[in-house]
Amino acid sequence: MDSQVTGAPAPTRRVVIAIGSLVVGFVLSAFIGSIVVAAGGWDASVPATIGSDVGRTVMQVVTGQALSDHRIPLAIALLLNIPLWACLVGGPLLARREGLDWHRDLGWTMKKIDIPVGLVIGVLTQLLLVPLLYVPIFWLVGNRDVGEAARALTASADTPFDILALVILTGVGAPIIEEILFRGLLHRGIADMMSGWGRSGAVIAVLASSAVFAASHIQLLQFPALMLFGVVAATAVQRTGRLGTSIWIHVGFNLTTVLILVSGL
Repeated sequence: MDSQVTGAPAPTRRVVIAIGSLVVGFVLSAFIGSIVVAAGGWDASVPATIGSDVGRTVMQVVTGQALSDHRIPLAIALLLNIPLWACLVGGPLLARREGLDWHRDLGWTMKKIDIPVGLVIGVLTQLLLVPLLYVPIFWLVGNRDVGEAARALTASADTPFDILALVILTGVGAPIIEEILFRGLLHRGIADMMSGWGRSGAVIAVLASSAVFAASHIQLLQFPALMLFGVVAATAVQRTGRLGTSIWIHVGFNLTTVLILVSGL
C-alpha cells in the first residue's frame, strides 16, 4: 500500500480521523443513550439468564410490583446504535474532502470469492478458534459466561420482527460499518505508517488495530475473542488489500453467534 499517493491524506491523518470518529461516536452515543434509557425507565444492565428472569419475577410478585424486566426493547437498542455508527462512517465520508479515496485508501472493494471464503473463516473463527483460545484462559481464571452480553441482546428479541432486526444489526450494519473504520481507515492507516518496517510493521498494524477494535466494545471478558477476531479480519485485509473478505468474515462470525443464541444451542 502506497502512503505517498498524491492527494491522499497522510497515514497519520487517517489514523487520527479513525480514532476521533470512534471517540466522538462513543461520547455522543453515551449522551443520547443515557437520556433515552432514563426517559424510558429501562435498565441497561439487566442480566439475560433464565434464572435472573425467574428471580426478578418472583421478587416483583412478592412485593406487588408490576411485572417487568425493565430490559431495553430491541427496537430502542437498534436506534441507539445510530449515533455511534453515524460517527464511525461519518469520519471516512468527511475525509473524502481531504482526498481520501475509499477504493484506494480503504480497500473498499469486493470479489465473488470473498463471500464463501469470508463466511467459512468467520464461522470457523467463532466455532473453533474462539473456544480453543478460552481453554487456557478458563484454566487460569475459572469458567466465565463469555456470551452474556450477546445473550442480553438476543433475549430482547421477542417477535419475528425483532429477530429480523437483530440479523440486520449484527449481520449487515456492524460488519460493513465497523470494517470501514477499523480495518479500512485505522488498520490500513497504521499499515501505511509502518510500511518501512517490512513484515514487522504489518504485524504491528494488525495487532494495534485489533486491540483498538476489541477495546472499543468495552467488554473485558470478551476482549480476547474480539482481539482474535480482529487479528483474523485485519490479516485478511493485509493479504488481499480489500475489505470484501473481512466484511464477510464479520458476517459469518456475528451470525453464527446469533444463530446459536436464538436457537438455544
